[in-house]
Amino acid sequence: MMVEKPCYSSIKIIVLMPLLVFFIDMIYKYIFGEESYNVYMIDNIFHLFGGMSITISTAGVLWHLIERKTIVLQDLKVFGFLVFGFLCFVVISWEIFEYIVYYPVEYMTYADLIVDMICGMMGGLVALIFGIRIKPDLQRLKGEPHRLDKNKNDYL
Repeated sequence: MMVEKPCYSSIKIIVLMPLLVFFIDMIYKYIFGEESYNVYMIDNIFHLFGGMSITISTAGVLWHLIERKTIVLQDLKVFGFLVFGFLCFVVISWEIFEYIVYYPVEYMTYADLIVDMICGMMGGLVALIFGIRIKPDLQRLKGEPHRLDKNKNDYL
């Protein structure tokens, strides 16, 4: 029995959302320049939307893994923790990449890195809380015993 497919599980959304944010960011920098991008703190907006897109994409990939029974989750809260954990990994990795390779030194201060990480994680939390809803298949949850449930023979 299939669960109703959520909107974020579309392959197009999983792939195109982060790429769309990235390319809009690059186009903005090309048109308006690096100075306006950093002086007016436009990068915080892109980090916010980047966090949202990574969260939605991660939720879509995780939903596909659950549906194909590649992974089994015992609780729906674990889904949110896994998505947020991957978001944290991506945000920290991206900031390390920016610090080492991407930007000139005069714009990359520790305060800017921290604000960028906070904006990315806030965007991910907004998407996780308001945008991603899990509709569990109750028939499947009732029909299959959980791995961690005690067996009646465990008490003998």
